[in-house]
Amino acid sequence: MRKLVVAIHFLLILFILIMPASGQTTWSNHIILKNDIMEWKYNESYTNSSAVSYRDYIDSQLGDDSGLVNAWEVLKMDVKVRNYLRGELEEEMDVQINGSSENIQVMDIKAQLDFETLGDINKTDRIENSYSVHYIFDTAVLNSSTNFTFRGQNHSEVVIELDDTVEINSTAGMENITVSEGENTTFVRGNIGNTSHFSFYIE
Repeated sequence: MRKLVVAIHFLLILFILIMPASGQTTWSNHIILKNDIMEWKYNESYTNSSAVSYRDYIDSQLGDDSGLVNAWEVLKMDVKVRNYLRGELEEEMDVQINGSSENIQVMDIKAQLDFETLGDINKTDRIENSYSVHYIFDTAVLNSSTNFTFRGQNHSEVVIELDDTVEINSTAGMENITVSEGENTTFVRGNIGNTSHFSFYIE
């Protein structure tokens, strides 16, 4: 199995490798960056044969292999994902500020697994899961001349949400970038490029 480029993606990569071509799995990122905290939200969806493979994995690997996904099996999947992600982030943080993760701490990891997963493993109904990681910064980060680097899944969608007083000077590792304004908020949208790293620099 190829090296995983982002911790939470270990199960997603596994599913991609075992799924038939008719299956579809999508992944998106939403990063909310404040002066002293950050939240990174992940959303994944499975349809068609990928949904079947996902249900089968939970039932056969974490459950009783009965052909039905039960609530306790979904809860075991929840614990497995959160524990794995925390361990991987302790080993290698997925965000750096000016080239360092020294002043960044992971405070909480949450998972919300879709209860559409329940039932017959052969169902092809869409499954939509969401995860979030909450970080705290030891020092204020939205200062001038600050570079942020993130490690995510290449070619996935990403939205970065910032206070509208922050002026972005440049970006790297992102494609199809658009910048829009909301109420007291700036949104940077794009796709992570061919590598797993993307960054932006604020003045």
